[in-house]
This record gives sequence, structure tokens and C-alpha cells, in this order.
Amino acid sequence: MGSFKRLTHDGTLKLAPAFVAGGNEIVFSVHDIPRQVSLKRLKLSDGSQERMFPSINAHQLDIAFSADGRYQCFVMSALNPQMVLVIRDTVENKEFQFRPIGARSTVRNPNFTPDQKRIVFSLSSDGGRQIASVNIQGDDLKKLTQSPNINREPAVSPDGQKIAFSSSRMGNFDIDVMNIDGNDLQQLTHSPFRDMRPAWSPDGTRIAFTSARDGNLEIYVMQADGSEQQRVTDHPERDDYPTWHPDGRRLLTVSERNGQFDLFLIDVPA
Repeated sequence: MGSFKRLTHDGTLKLAPAFVAGGNEIVFSVHDIPRQVSLKRLKLSDGSQERMFPSINAHQLDIAFSADGRYQCFVMSALNPQMVLVIRDTVENKEFQFRPIGARSTVRNPNFTPDQKRIVFSLSSDGGRQIASVNIQGDDLKKLTQSPNINREPAVSPDGQKIAFSSSRMGNFDIDVMNIDGNDLQQLTHSPFRDMRPAWSPDGTRIAFTSARDGNLEIYVMQADGSEQQRVTDHPERDDYPTWHPDGRRLLTVSERNGQFDLFLIDVPA
């Protein structure tokens, strides 16, 4: 197994980290306010942290950034619907929202296409949880899956041609992949337990994911066609939310150690 480098030491529950600033900073959601999940930005140079949106009194989850850093999007809790997609243009200082129809509807796990024209996410509304997309202004909704089962955690490939996601269409959660338009669906993993949270390597040749196949949540890596699946972590506590460092040689994880949750960097076998 690869060597670990611990990046935080506070032990608070963290979710869905993302690299920014060329891999020099990390943004993640954290339970550090009573009854609120907030987004924080960590500078790796000195370990300092700051809240991204201190004036927002709502849960903030699943942040994503466009390739050039101009756009950012995240999920924010609301009353009706339950979760909305917030899209921010940091150059023109504009904000857009996509608000799904239905009081209990939610948006989760957004990420930008490489051309920065659309945002792909999982949408829970009438018709179950599907993979969908909107344009950069939060308009022109397109549903990319039609399965009656749960489809979630989409990840767009670096070339913008494929979407990997976790799906229960075969009874348990496996990693599937499809074309960016929803066609040519293929199943990559066939585990009797949960496979979830796929993440493409920067060069698009490999996919990291979380799996419970060996008894608890661990990180695995496979080739983009599903071959050569190999375990990267091995610990009795949880390792989750794999995120590739821009160098393509390391993974960022949220790992539980002694009941505490922190960010770690782990080397990935070649």
C-alpha cells in the first residue's frame, strides 16, 4: 500500500474535497459548525484554513471548479426543493441557480465538463435519482439516464467524452460508464458490495473509487476500461472520497483514524 501524508489534524468529519490552485489548495465540506456543513479552503503551504462563504447560513456541499478556475459550483440546502445547485462566475461576479422541481428534490455531486459549457450532476426528483446536466446558467436541463434505480456521483472524463458514475441498476452499486450524451452504457465493476464515488485520473487512463467489497470502505484504482482493479488502502477504518492530485501520482482521501476524520495524501501504485 502507498505511503500516507496527513494534511489535517482536527478530526472533524470532512466530505468531498477538491484541489484548486494547481494542487496547492484544497476545498472541502466540513461539520465544524453545530448543525451546519460549511465549505473551507485549506492552503497546503502553511495549513491555514478559512471558510469560503461565511455569510451563508445553509449547508454547503460538493464543490467543483471549472478548469480555468473562473466558475465554481456547489450544492446548498434549501426548503423547497431540499438541495439547489449554485453556480458562480468569479470574473463577472454573477450567480445562477438550478432549482429542481419538487419539495424533496435534490442536486448532488456536480462537476464541470472540460469545455466549461455544462455541469453534470445527480438529480433526485420525479423519476428517481438520475444523472443530468444543465448549462452554465443553470438552464437547459437534460437527463442522461432513465434507469428506475439509483444513479449518482457522476465524474466527467478529462477529455469530456465519458461519464463514470455509481449505479444500482444491477441490484447493488457498481461503477458504470457512458458517453457524455448518455449512450453506450457499460458496467466496469461487478462487486457484491458498494462501489461508488469514481474519480478520473488527470490523464483519463485510470479511475479511482471507493468500495466496501473487502468489509469496509477502502480506495481502489482500475484502468478506465475496468481492468486491473487494485486496492490502494488497507485499514480497519474508513477511507473514502478519492480525489486525484493534478500530478496524477497521488490521491487525496478523507480517512478515518482512531475515530477521527482527516485529509490524507497517498501515493498510487504505477
